[in-house]
Amino acid sequence: MLYFICGKIVEIEDTAVIIENNGIGYRLLVSKNTTRKLSVGKETQLYCHLQVREDCLVLYGFSDLAEKNLFSQLTSVSGIGPKNALNILSGMPLNKIMVAIVTSDTSTLCSIKGLGKKTAERVILELREKLQIDKPLLKELHSNEEEEVISVLKSLGISKNDASERIRLAKENGFVTTEEILNYCLKNS
Repeated sequence: MLYFICGKIVEIEDTAVIIENNGIGYRLLVSKNTTRKLSVGKETQLYCHLQVREDCLVLYGFSDLAEKNLFSQLTSVSGIGPKNALNILSGMPLNKIMVAIVTSDTSTLCSIKGLGKKTAERVILELREKLQIDKPLLKELHSNEEEEVISVLKSLGISKNDASERIRLAKENGFVTTEEILNYCLKNS
């Protein structure tokens, strides 16, 4: 029904914003990622999702389509309602959430406040194949993880070349998260 709203931001609350459009103030529930991009008095456009309940209408707002699409996908997971989906989107940057889902990184998702292991596993199971993520972004995020592991290994007196070789072996053995790769590298010296 509503696709987006353009207007001036009148007020920013912790989990909501008020946007004025043609003399009407709309209150939209938003993620912390969206609130960080907004400022009072500025004209903006927020993409919308309208939830119709028996007792009220709830309007959700998103700074971009990627966030709105991920919200829709999260709410399609059994047991994840709009409030939980917004909490997940507020927990960390959007790209990091998507990479954690695609790479089955349960520990990263569990670092989001209020998201338990079983729910994180369900999200991964139901969305891993559905999410489309840019290969360059995935490579860039993995290279950042590799740099973290190399840094830790170097601080333990391991050369950069040896650390890189250990990381390569860890990835060949199916380890993908920073924690898994680091554990593998430390155990297989």
